[in-house]
Amino acid sequence: MSMTFHYIEFLTYCHATEDPERVKEALHALTLYEVEWDESEAEGYHGNRILIFKGKLTRNREMDGVFKNLPIDVIDDLLYSLDKRVDDDCNFFFRVDKGEAYKGNIVLSPGDNTIRVRARVESYPSRRETALKKLQQYFTDIKS
Repeated sequence: MSMTFHYIEFLTYCHATEDPERVKEALHALTLYEVEWDESEAEGYHGNRILIFKGKLTRNREMDGVFKNLPIDVIDDLLYSLDKRVDDDCNFFFRVDKGEAYKGNIVLSPGDNTIRVRARVESYPSRRETALKKLQQYFTDIKS
């Protein structure tokens, strides 16, 4: 496939009630590849400990692998909602349900218990319209 992304970033929170290893398994179900996870700690509203996992993929083969692994209905949803998912800086956003990812199911979710994905679209000139067209073609190619 063509060069479509500069990178893909992943972010999720691991609450005190969650097992960090299971959260990492959910992340791996989405990323497929070994990712160097930056771990930091935060404190929740009630003083509970929250781990924050951040990671990034930069190799084309791996980035393409993430998107080729998405179920067709997810690709369709992303295609349908592209206009809402791309910002003026050519970032493409979506969220995956963390609990479902742990079970091996990749489904989109608007909720909070998610893995947040931000993919920087390679677009020349760097304009939102160019990024939208490129993503439209990219996902259409994956489907065929």
